[in-house]
Amino acid sequence: MVPAPAQTTYTRFYGARLLNPERYAADFSKIINEVLQPLAGVDGTRPEVRVEVTAVNPTGFDEPKPRTVSENAETLRFEQHGFEEL
Repeated sequence: MVPAPAQTTYTRFYGARLLNPERYAADFSKIINEVLQPLAGVDGTRPEVRVEVTAVNPTGFDEPKPRTVSENAETLRFEQHGFEEL
C-alpha cells in the first residue's frame, strides 16, 4: 500500500503590489476585500499591513509641501519618513 502524501500546511502569506497612481483607493479597497479580509477571517491569524510611499518629482517639491507632508506623516505615526535631494 502506498502511503498518502503529507498535506502541506501553509502558515504564512506574503505579497506586495504597486498600486495604480490613478486609482489608489480602488486598488487598496480590492486588496482589503480580496486578500486581507479572507486572511483575517481565519481564527488565530495576525495580519500585518505595511504601507510604503515613494514620490519623486524631478523639479523638486515647492514649499510648503515638504513641511505639510512631513507633519501629516508624523501625525499618522509613520515609522520613518523624510525628503531627500537626489
